[in-house]
Amino acid sequence: MSHDYESRWVYRAKWTYLLSVVGVLMLPVLYTLWISFNANGFGAAEYDFTVFWYVELFKNAEIRTSLAWTVLIAAIVVAITVPMGVMAAKFYQRTRFKVPFVFLMLSPLFVPADVTAAALLVYFKNLNRLVEGLIGVELFDLSLWTAVAGQITWCLPYAFVVILVTMGRFRPEQTEAARTCGADAWQAFWQVEFPQIRPGVFSAGAFVTILSFNEYVRTNFLKGGFDTFPTYLVSYMLNTGMTPEVYAMAGLVSLVSMAAIGLVLVVALRRRIG
Repeated sequence: MSHDYESRWVYRAKWTYLLSVVGVLMLPVLYTLWISFNANGFGAAEYDFTVFWYVELFKNAEIRTSLAWTVLIAAIVVAITVPMGVMAAKFYQRTRFKVPFVFLMLSPLFVPADVTAAALLVYFKNLNRLVEGLIGVELFDLSLWTAVAGQITWCLPYAFVVILVTMGRFRPEQTEAARTCGADAWQAFWQVEFPQIRPGVFSAGAFVTILSFNEYVRTNFLKGGFDTFPTYLVSYMLNTGMTPEVYAMAGLVSLVSMAAIGLVLVVALRRRIG
């Protein structure tokens, strides 16, 4: 949305610059998608459009299973991480120690992925050994939930930042006014605050979905006896090289990411127009 005091050409130039930057960043992704629909594969002299390689993907039982695990983990991570991000952003507004709290929330981003994954692996292994010795049950053995814990550690800082930026335009006085009118804490949040931060919550959900769907290092260290789609893709690529199936798998990841972003944009635009 432009302002009355802003030049129309400056406004258009800003959008042109933004779209140009995004376009340049997306070129490798779009090129991978272009190759993935070529019946002749990478480097072929002729281009014949086909969806054959994508059909072949879904005929593979291992790929279908890895996709199911990936979707399940992403759904759990989004369901846990986004509400945690909202609560963290609300706590930031109330606390007097804003800088230490932000540093605490963003600290997982300062640690390399393999270091975080290795540390969590050692932690869960030792915790599982301790609990097993006490009660005789392996509660913290590598499983779906250890992979979920590793991904939440990675995704929560991003969800916190996205929601916090959107929440910055909300005035706490509006919540106080709602409480004065008789609303309880939940009603004030759901009816007054949430409609204003909804774009940030949806954006955080899409961002976390993309991060979870593409996450490899922590999941590879912390998963149990199953493969997610990224771990299967990397393993397949290392064993067979860059085949048309690899480009199709990479294209599928890209399509999921763009679909998540597109869904948020469509919902936001529909609510804005409505």
